[in-house]
Amino acid sequence: MRNRILIFVLAFVALFSVSRAYAWSSAGHCVIGHIADKNLTPKARKMCNKYLGHSLAYYASWLDQWRYSHEYHHTARWHAVGVKDGKLVPGQLAGDVADFLAPLTMDDHGVARIEQMLEQLKDYRNMPDSAVATNLKCIIHMVGDMHCPGHVFFAEQKQYVMKNNGVEMRFHGYNDSAYNRFNRGKTADQFYDKYCRLTKKEIEKLCEGNMESWIWGNEKLFRECYKLLSPTIDYRDIPEKNKFRMKEITDELHRDAGFRLAHVINQIFK
Repeated sequence: MRNRILIFVLAFVALFSVSRAYAWSSAGHCVIGHIADKNLTPKARKMCNKYLGHSLAYYASWLDQWRYSHEYHHTARWHAVGVKDGKLVPGQLAGDVADFLAPLTMDDHGVARIEQMLEQLKDYRNMPDSAVATNLKCIIHMVGDMHCPGHVFFAEQKQYVMKNNGVEMRFHGYNDSAYNRFNRGKTADQFYDKYCRLTKKEIEKLCEGNMESWIWGNEKLFRECYKLLSPTIDYRDIPEKNKFRMKEITDELHRDAGFRLAHVINQIFK
């Protein structure tokens, strides 16, 4: 009995520690999954229910919860991507200071791994159900990560330490908490009703291309975030127009990630 209690306590502590590292925060990822849930085709919804037994929003932060376990530690670098010399590289080669135990390979970044999983899932009918489910859970989370400014690293633009109400935080950390900062108290349905009323043609246009082209399409927004968040002053002293623009970018990227996640899942089960 005592051993069971110890295991529960250790698991709780592990999950609490990981929760502080969520990209876009768990609430932000949940909103992305919620948007995607609302835009699945009937067949994709049926297949997701078969393999997952739950909504995309439910599994939106699954990979963050498991990334530091022994079984899934090899996925730790998959939450980010780096940009160096006009190419996509592992975040660690473009300024990510995170330290991982697994050996570094050139395809150890979110975009490459998403594309690899999508290629595997073309043959989902011949894959074990558990393998399909794991790939889906990873993709659900990682598409959101690839839309987070704090998870796209630029070799020539080092992520700096800034202050938020006198407390030091990294640029990465600021962006991870951006959804909660700008949409506190707003339900997923309220966010959807306000920001996600696009026409069918607008959604089709938004979802053209693939994960890599979406990174390049968002590059200006990612770089703009660095300009809006001055490292020399406290966040509370940043001009209100800069904060408002950061909210616009945050809402747009969450919206886009949700529609694109639905597109990716729909394509798997078309």
